[in-house]
Amino acid sequence: MTQVTVRFYKQGDKVWRDFKAELIKRYENSAMLDISESEVFSKIEKQEFNNLIVVSKKAIVEKRAVAGIDDSDILKTSVNNGLDKISKKRKEARAKYAPGIAEAASQCDTLIDIAKRVGKSTSFVKRVANEFEIKLPRRNNGHEEIASR
Repeated sequence: MTQVTVRFYKQGDKVWRDFKAELIKRYENSAMLDISESEVFSKIEKQEFNNLIVVSKKAIVEKRAVAGIDDSDILKTSVNNGLDKISKKRKEARAKYAPGIAEAASQCDTLIDIAKRVGKSTSFVKRVANEFEIKLPRRNNGHEEIASR
Protein backbone atom coordinates (compact mmCIF):
# COMPACT_ATOMS: atom_id res chain seq x y z
CA MET A 1 0.00 0.00 0.00
CA THR A 2 1.80 3.15 1.24
CA GLN A 3 5.10 3.40 3.01
CA VAL A 4 5.14 5.73 6.02
CA THR A 5 7.77 6.88 8.50
CA VAL A 6 7.12 6.38 12.20
CA ARG A 7 8.83 8.77 14.60
CA PHE A 8 8.30 6.79 17.78
CA TYR A 9 6.97 3.37 18.80
CA LYS A 10 7.17 1.90 22.31
CA GLN A 11 6.29 -1.63 23.42
CA GLY A 12 7.05 -2.48 27.04
CA ASP A 13 10.51 -1.16 27.83
CA LYS A 14 11.74 -1.18 24.19
CA VAL A 15 11.58 1.91 21.99
CA TRP A 16 11.99 2.17 18.21
CA ARG A 17 12.49 5.51 16.47
CA ASP A 18 12.38 6.77 12.88
CA PHE A 19 11.61 3.63 10.92
CA LYS A 20 9.66 2.93 7.76
CA ALA A 21 6.71 0.56 7.54
CA GLU A 22 3.92 -0.30 5.13
CA LEU A 23 0.46 1.13 5.88
CA ILE A 24 -2.17 -1.63 5.95
CA LYS A 25 -5.25 -0.20 7.61
CA ARG A 26 -6.39 3.15 8.98
CA TYR A 27 -8.34 3.52 12.19
CA GLU A 28 -9.85 6.61 13.80
CA ASN A 29 -6.74 7.60 15.79
CA SER A 30 -4.24 4.94 14.78
CA ALA A 31 -2.98 2.85 11.89
CA MET A 32 -1.96 -0.78 11.40
CA LEU A 33 1.48 -1.15 9.86
CA ASP A 34 3.38 -4.05 8.30
CA ILE A 35 6.93 -4.18 9.67
CA SER A 36 8.11 -7.23 7.71
CA GLU A 37 10.37 -5.08 5.47
CA SER A 38 11.53 -2.77 8.25
CA GLU A 39 15.22 -3.12 9.17
CA VAL A 40 14.88 -1.66 12.68
CA PHE A 41 13.10 -4.70 14.10
CA SER A 42 14.95 -7.99 14.59
CA LYS A 43 13.57 -11.28 13.21
CA ILE A 44 12.49 -12.33 16.70
CA GLU A 45 10.67 -9.02 17.27
CA LYS A 46 8.93 -9.34 13.90
CA GLN A 47 7.75 -12.84 14.86
CA GLU A 48 6.54 -11.61 18.25
CA PHE A 49 4.54 -8.83 16.61
CA ASN A 50 3.41 -11.13 13.78
CA ASN A 51 4.85 -8.52 11.36
CA LEU A 52 2.07 -6.10 12.40
CA ILE A 53 1.98 -3.17 14.80
CA VAL A 54 -0.66 -0.56 15.59
CA VAL A 55 0.72 2.96 15.92
CA SER A 56 -0.90 6.25 16.89
CA LYS A 57 -1.47 8.59 13.94
CA LYS A 58 0.39 11.27 15.89
CA ALA A 59 3.57 9.20 15.67
CA ILE A 60 3.44 8.97 11.86
CA VAL A 61 5.27 11.62 9.85
CA GLU A 62 3.23 11.45 6.61
CA LYS A 63 -0.09 12.87 7.84
CA ARG A 64 -1.76 12.79 4.43
CA ALA A 65 -1.13 9.07 4.04
CA VAL A 66 -2.95 8.18 7.25
CA ALA A 67 -5.66 10.84 7.01
CA GLY A 68 -7.67 9.05 4.35
CA ILE A 69 -11.09 10.33 3.35
CA ASP A 70 -13.62 10.15 6.10
CA ASP A 71 -16.74 12.05 7.11
CA SER A 72 -14.83 14.72 9.00
CA ASP A 73 -12.93 15.72 5.83
CA ILE A 74 -16.17 15.93 3.87
CA LEU A 75 -17.74 18.03 6.62
CA LYS A 76 -14.77 20.40 6.67
CA THR A 77 -15.02 20.79 2.90
CA SER A 78 -18.73 21.62 3.02
CA VAL A 79 -18.19 24.06 5.89
CA ASN A 80 -15.36 25.74 3.98
CA ASN A 81 -17.53 26.01 0.87
CA GLY A 82 -20.31 27.57 2.94
CA LEU A 83 -17.89 30.04 4.50
CA ASP A 84 -16.56 30.95 1.06
CA LYS A 85 -20.10 31.69 -0.14
CA ILE A 86 -20.78 33.86 2.91
CA SER A 87 -17.47 35.66 2.43
CA LYS A 88 -18.30 36.31 -1.22
CA LYS A 89 -21.73 37.72 -0.31
CA ARG A 90 -20.19 40.00 2.30
CA LYS A 91 -17.60 41.23 -0.18
CA GLU A 92 -20.38 42.00 -2.67
CA ALA A 93 -22.25 43.92 0.05
CA ARG A 94 -19.13 45.96 0.83
CA ALA A 95 -18.69 46.69 -2.88
CA LYS A 96 -22.32 47.86 -3.05
CA TYR A 97 -21.78 50.38 -0.22
CA ALA A 98 -18.37 51.65 -1.42
CA PRO A 99 -19.66 54.47 -3.69
CA GLY A 100 -22.00 55.77 -0.98
CA ILE A 101 -19.24 55.72 1.61
CA ALA A 102 -16.85 57.52 -0.76
CA GLU A 103 -19.42 60.25 -1.39
CA ALA A 104 -20.25 60.59 2.32
CA ALA A 105 -16.54 60.71 3.22
CA SER A 106 -16.03 63.72 0.96
CA GLN A 107 -18.95 65.59 2.57
CA CYS A 108 -18.73 64.64 6.29
CA ASP A 109 -16.21 65.61 8.98
CA THR A 110 -16.36 62.55 11.24
CA LEU A 111 -16.50 58.80 10.87
CA ILE A 112 -19.72 58.62 12.86
CA ASP A 113 -21.41 61.09 10.50
CA ILE A 114 -20.44 58.87 7.55
CA ALA A 115 -21.78 55.77 9.32
CA LYS A 116 -25.09 57.52 10.11
CA ARG A 117 -25.46 58.77 6.55
CA VAL A 118 -24.81 55.31 5.06
CA GLY A 119 -26.78 53.47 7.76
CA LYS A 120 -23.98 51.10 8.74
CA SER A 121 -21.58 50.70 11.68
CA THR A 122 -18.28 52.54 11.93
CA SER A 123 -16.36 49.25 11.76
CA PHE A 124 -18.15 48.37 8.50
CA VAL A 125 -17.32 51.81 7.10
CA LYS A 126 -13.65 51.37 8.10
CA ARG A 127 -13.52 47.90 6.50
CA VAL A 128 -15.00 49.16 3.22
CA ALA A 129 -12.72 52.20 3.21
CA ASN A 130 -9.70 50.00 3.82
CA GLU A 131 -10.67 47.49 1.12
CA PHE A 132 -11.53 50.08 -1.56
CA GLU A 133 -8.89 52.64 -0.48
CA ILE A 134 -11.35 55.38 0.42
CA LYS A 135 -9.85 58.23 2.43
CA LEU A 136 -11.79 58.81 5.66
CA PRO A 137 -11.68 61.93 7.85
CA ARG A 138 -9.10 61.89 10.65
CA ARG A 139 -11.66 62.83 13.32
CA ASN A 140 -14.06 60.41 15.00
CA ASN A 141 -16.97 62.12 16.77
CA GLY A 142 -14.86 65.19 17.54
CA HIS A 143 -11.86 63.22 18.83
CA GLU A 144 -8.62 62.58 16.97
CA GLU A 145 -8.22 59.03 15.65
CA ILE A 146 -5.49 56.99 17.33
CA ALA A 147 -2.65 56.49 14.87
CA SER A 148 -2.47 52.72 15.45
CA ARG A 149 -6.04 52.17 14.21
